[in-house]
Amino acid sequence: FITEPEHKQATDLAEEIGMHYGDGFLSSNRFTYRLKGNLKDEIPYYVNYVRPLFKRLYNLDVNLRQFQTTYGFEIYSKAISEFKIKVMGIKPGNKRYITFPKKLMINNEAILTSFLRWLFDTDGSFYFKSRYGYERYYPEIKIELFSKRLILEVGDILKMLGFNPNVYLLKDSGVISLNGIGALKRYE
Repeated sequence: FITEPEHKQATDLAEEIGMHYGDGFLSSNRFTYRLKGNLKDEIPYYVNYVRPLFKRLYNLDVNLRQFQTTYGFEIYSKAISEFKIKVMGIKPGNKRYITFPKKLMINNEAILTSFLRWLFDTDGSFYFKSRYGYERYYPEIKIELFSKRLILEVGDILKMLGFNPNVYLLKDSGVISLNGIGALKRYE
């Protein structure tokens, strides 16, 4: 059994890894970790959510700032880099070969959904598409990633959670879509 504080820390870690896989970058040789989002609409999210999350998880006060086209932070930390690489098994560099961290592969809905929520939030899209002659009424939640293996793993997690994902492997990426009002309500 895990205690409530341990459970909160595990869900926080799952969220942070979801963010990392979406908007982050981990260097393979310089102990650099970057997390950067959209300059136009994500500043409050970084100030009110990301900064406190990094304080809770790593006891780190990240220095948020504006870059040329993004907003976020860059840190140089051997401890965080080694934790992500050696403990969590996250591959640095190119995201083509990232996989779902084995340490998070447990039958715990809160941990799995925390990872998925932030992965979809950073790299996913939501829109209404036209079907059967009706304009923009049919909801679709979609994500496309370079890592085909991660797409397959996310598809399996979604199935475990009761979704019916459409999973497509393309030449250079993988795609998952969740379609229809039922999927939208369940996702909410």
